Amino acid sequence: MKRLIIAVMAVVFAIGMPSFVIAMSHAENGSDDKAMQKGHDMGMDHGKEMSHDMHKDHAMGGDDDFVEVGKDTQDGVVATVKVKTYDEETMATMSKMGMEATHHVMVFFTDEKSGEAVEGGKAALKVKGSGDSDKPVMMMLMGNGFGADVKLEGMMITFEIGTKLEDGKKRQFEVGFHNM
Repeated sequence: MKRLIIAVMAVVFAIGMPSFVIAMSHAENGSDDKAMQKGHDMGMDHGKEMSHDMHKDHAMGGDDDFVEVGKDTQDGVVATVKVKTYDEETMATMSKMGMEATHHVMVFFTDEKSGEAVEGGKAALKVKGSGDSDKPVMMMLMGNGFGADVKLEGMMITFEIGTKLEDGKKRQFEVGFHNM
């Protein structure tokens, strides 16, 4: 009986650990409002594996490695899409965690009239023109935008972003990306 309990506990631990690692890799470094406003900072210390910051400065106008690839306006909301290409070191680190991402996509939503950030709600990203899968990926709220890690294959990519933002309306945004 003890062996069975130990075996079950080992299986539960083995199955749950990858989810925990992924969740922790996208957790905020602080829990107060100032940390939330500053943005998503992956300052983890997993045996120095994550000594560099994969998602630094998730701010719309931040000085970072993101490139703005396009905008789309739907029903009074402007979606600004930015993409960051991961370097070899980052991809190797993510591969150790079971993630095959090559890029990080951020989408920032603003009110068309006021220019104010729209930071609440949900967003999902569908990547068209990249490999076999065009299954939507839930985007996480990171700073004042929504982000997701994706593996981009192919040259001409279309990002389809489905949202239900804080006003409760569903919107569909589309932005093209030439992956070089």
